[in-house]
Amino acid sequence: MSFEEAYGASPSRSPASAGGSTPRPLARGALPRSSAELEAALAAFAERARMYRQQVARGGAMPDSQVENWEGMNRALDGFMSRPLGRSDARGVEQARSVLEAELEQDGRTYGDMPGTLAEAVMLRVGRLALLMASMHRQEHPEAAGGLPRLSWPVAPVSITSLFGYRWHPITGRHRRHLGVDLAAHHGQVIYTAEKGVVLRAGWNGDHGNQVEVQHAGRWVTRYSHLSRVLVEPGEILERGDALGLAGETGLATGVHLHFELWRDGEPMDPLDALGGEETPSEGAPMAWGREPAGPATHQGRRPVVGQRP
Repeated sequence: MSFEEAYGASPSRSPASAGGSTPRPLARGALPRSSAELEAALAAFAERARMYRQQVARGGAMPDSQVENWEGMNRALDGFMSRPLGRSDARGVEQARSVLEAELEQDGRTYGDMPGTLAEAVMLRVGRLALLMASMHRQEHPEAAGGLPRLSWPVAPVSITSLFGYRWHPITGRHRRHLGVDLAAHHGQVIYTAEKGVVLRAGWNGDHGNQVEVQHAGRWVTRYSHLSRVLVEPGEILERGDALGLAGETGLATGVHLHFELWRDGEPMDPLDALGGEETPSEGAPMAWGREPAGPATHQGRRPVVGQRP
């Protein structure tokens, strides 16, 4: 997956510190212990990033100083998220996601390239921040989640590479709405049904490539796109966790991944509001849930003989 595909649209401004002096880089051992300290680190990071972009012609390579700036910010986020988070940390989590997305977009417009491993590392943290935001929102406003389904993850382990919302499309170059979330997967990895339902569509669907669409109770629909192989047929009734296909990159995709959508009454919803119940990311692996199934999927029964469902 390209760097451009990895990020979505974000606010046009980042909270940068005022004044003409350049903020000092975040020291390796200086990790934020509160939302206030995290916001200060984000402001300093954004100001340094702005300065470095001004020093490079558009299309030039990302300088080592900006790479180090990103790595320092990643360390700060890891330190912040490694401790138990409470309600008072919600603002810091939201601010961090906003700043990271904004700076990724600005760097994508400025530099001709960004180290792939760095882009992936940043997006792992953006995804984790998004999950933390969704979990905090459910805890703070349980009534808002009352009508949402509780879906299981369609792939495991979980690593989010693109979020729901507007973004610059990496192939067409147009600003368009991303109607689901992208989950990292390897070619041929088993994809599972997020909830019990009946298969409405199973086959080729234009830019989505091989796609499976499942109707659930309450007029909810889930869609699974870019599959390398479809294991179900229209009209089949699937249980939660049944295998429905294998991951691929069919259709309009720049790499192997699962594009997962949630719809109700013809309107797309952010899947993160319904995925994973009240679970939070593992401390040991920031974007991992469960274990990857060990056994292959079979067409009969749609369930791996061995393995753990997500």
